Amino acid sequence: MCDVATVQKIANCLGVAPGEIQLNDEQVVTRIGAQNNRVTGFATILESLAVESKSEIAQNSIASPEVQAQVYQWIEFAVLYVGPGSKDKHVSKQLLADLNNLFSSKSYLVGHFLTLADLAVFYAIGDLIKSLSPVDKENYLNLSRWYDHLQQRPDIHQGETLLNFTTIYLHNWATGTHL
Repeated sequence: MCDVATVQKIANCLGVAPGEIQLNDEQVVTRIGAQNNRVTGFATILESLAVESKSEIAQNSIASPEVQAQVYQWIEFAVLYVGPGSKDKHVSKQLLADLNNLFSSKSYLVGHFLTLADLAVFYAIGDLIKSLSPVDKENYLNLSRWYDHLQQRPDIHQGETLLNFTTIYLHNWATGTHL
């Protein structure tokens, strides 16, 4: 999850040159910026990208110290829980249920606007969402709505194939004849 490709996608989304992104000797993602400054750690790199960016997402992410702290917590959550938890069947089921419950009353993770927190969790949970069957997507309707909303933005999906969340797809997937 906190890999080179994810940092590059988020940098592209924020309209910032990613610089040289690589894994260091300890396998921690590292970014070397324009002034040859070295930033290590996924959350720290995203924070530095937000400061460099003029995008709405970046500005939303640093709107106030409270928002900044919440965004940082969600990024850490994505790194420490979402990424690793997505690989375990039981943890991922609970993760999906928790996020689905959270999105029953919110549209975004922090405040009423898209932030780096949403991007970090979106990219961290992507493979897990892709593995869901149409029935599973229906069971996590609030999470599916949030994910589909984000994936519709070209700056976020960046040419990736969009996942299908329509209920018509479910009908075609589970065809049958009833008398």
